[in-house]
Amino acid sequence: MAEEVYGPYTSVEDAVKTVNVLELEGYFKENITIFSHGKYADALNNDTDVNITSTETSKNRDRSFIDKITKFIFTGVEETSNIHNKLLEKGLSDEQAAKFTDQIKSGSILVTSDTALKIGNNPVEETDVTTKKTESVNHLQE
Repeated sequence: MAEEVYGPYTSVEDAVKTVNVLELEGYFKENITIFSHGKYADALNNDTDVNITSTETSKNRDRSFIDKITKFIFTGVEETSNIHNKLLEKGLSDEQAAKFTDQIKSGSILVTSDTALKIGNNPVEETDVTTKKTESVNHLQE
């Protein structure tokens, strides 16, 4: 399933405002991801409580695998050398992923959210409630 894409933004503040609006609209923080250049990752992580995926900075490429995993666990920032594949995993087309990858590497910030997973938007629960209401109405008609 493709996700909604917001941006690209040229400032941390604009990306943070978008995340705040999405959360107020009922999106779960676990279903919002920010894609950014590595230089913005810490600021975005400090200002939001959503998933951050960033490009690796040159100083981080020299760190060990264990150091990178430790950083992800303790800061919530996932660093990757392949933003393109991460965008494809979010359901973007190859063309869209290529365009946004170039923009992110140039310093832009992208926000994605899974629109199906939003507070009050659970089709399973709605189906169950509708079925139960129908059964109770049918029971009264007999």
